[in-house]
Amino acid sequence: MRRERGMVTAELATIVPFGVAFAFLLLWVISLGLTQIRIADASREAARMIARGEGVEAATKVARTHAPDGAKVSVDTESGLVTVTVTARSRMPLPNFSTVGSQTMDSASVAAVESP
Repeated sequence: MRRERGMVTAELATIVPFGVAFAFLLLWVISLGLTQIRIADASREAARMIARGEGVEAATKVARTHAPDGAKVSVDTESGLVTVTVTARSRMPLPNFSTVGSQTMDSASVAAVESP
């Protein structure tokens, strides 16, 4: 019986690093998903605004407010279609680990220009 003493501590010590790694992986996947949702919403909203006849500057400003900080917005209007592409880098929601697993992501939305 005495030889089994401390066995739970040893098992816990080997499992804890995997739990921490899993938590980081989960945070990373969530941050990727949230970034993708934000840039998709930003590009869609800007494309709709321009297709309705609002100015490119106003739509770009709205896209930048919806997108994560540092996002780049490009607008292309060609043959009755508006294409808005928003590009941003994903970031972990932890202060010291914000660049860990950082990925450049983009989303493009296309809308047909509405006739007056």
